[in-house]
Amino acid sequence: MWRPLRRRFGEWLGSTSGNSLVEFALVVVIVLLLLIGVSEFGRAWNICQVLSNAAREGARLAALPTGFTTAAAVRSRIDDYLTSAGMDQSKATITIGGAGVDGGTGSQVSILVTYPYQFLFMGPVIRLINPSSTAGADVTLRAECVMRNE
Repeated sequence: MWRPLRRRFGEWLGSTSGNSLVEFALVVVIVLLLLIGVSEFGRAWNICQVLSNAAREGARLAALPTGFTTAAAVRSRIDDYLTSAGMDQSKATITIGGAGVDGGTGSQVSILVTYPYQFLFMGPVIRLINPSSTAGADVTLRAECVMRNE
């Protein structure tokens, strides 16, 4: 009487028909997290490059000889560059430092552009798991370019 029951129970424990499904469920989570992480940091890197190029464009304009440009023109050039890249220029903070736009020949002008970056996927997922976590919080990206005035 116990022998058929024991045989069925043994067959059920020895069955490997669901192993592939369990392995897939474990691996797909890791692969998806890796893929989303790569895309998030790729997006952040792209924004860093745009900020760097915008600061460089502003510094090129600011480094012109005295009287050729204004601080408003420098800010406008940077805003136009950010807009052409699909970024919201109202979130950007532009700081003109050093000798400024009308600095003397040989002095340095520095342009600092900062921009808040929000993680699209990783931040909300981390906060879903642990609401008090600071991992995945918004970060401020910054790019600075220093050029010598002409």
